[in-house]
Amino acid sequence: MTSTTTAVTTPMAVKIPSGKAWELTDVNRKLTQRAGLPGARVFDLSADSLRVARAKGLSDEARLPLALPGSWLVNSPAQSFVFRRWALSPHKELMLDILALFDPPRLGPLEPDAAAALAELVAALGKEATLIEAASKVLALLVPHAIPLMPPLAVGHVLGPGVALDPAAFVAMVSWFGESVAEHWEGLSACAAAHTEVPLDAAQVLDRLLWFDSDGFKHFQKAAG
Repeated sequence: MTSTTTAVTTPMAVKIPSGKAWELTDVNRKLTQRAGLPGARVFDLSADSLRVARAKGLSDEARLPLALPGSWLVNSPAQSFVFRRWALSPHKELMLDILALFDPPRLGPLEPDAAAALAELVAALGKEATLIEAASKVLALLVPHAIPLMPPLAVGHVLGPGVALDPAAFVAMVSWFGESVAEHWEGLSACAAAHTEVPLDAAQVLDRLLWFDSDGFKHFQKAAG
């Protein structure tokens, strides 16, 4: 497929809690390169399909089982027994309660009550060391406007190296993400509109760039070499 992506050159400097400014550069190239990865491309198409299904009235309860295995497309560390747990009561209700925190969609950081509720819900999902990465890769398919993918290097890029990968980090990532999307809404939306490989919204643009700049660039260095 030949890309028809239009260049977007508006500079964006995203504030991150680790204290440094994160400059978003070469946005179109990075999004196009990522879309060339089979799993990433199908993940993005799946997120769009789930978004369309929700708009047509499919409930979160019906969409959740579709998102669980879909998270493997971006290398979820979860094993199938974890997905079984999240698909069935009482953990299914925990996942649905998380989704309800972001309905209706809103921009900006989490309110204190929502942050406390989210931390409690995430902690109750399980004790696995890879919990927040696995949960994020499911939830990012269902509420991509609110929850980014959280592999360890992405979390470290935002919150700082060595941060504990725990529910508090999950909440901090979600709050930072909402605030950053709100602050850079126009620029991110322009990038999303210019990207024609797969459908993305403003929040997904920021999320995909976070993956690329924290870890994904390594895939393409190897290819170039």
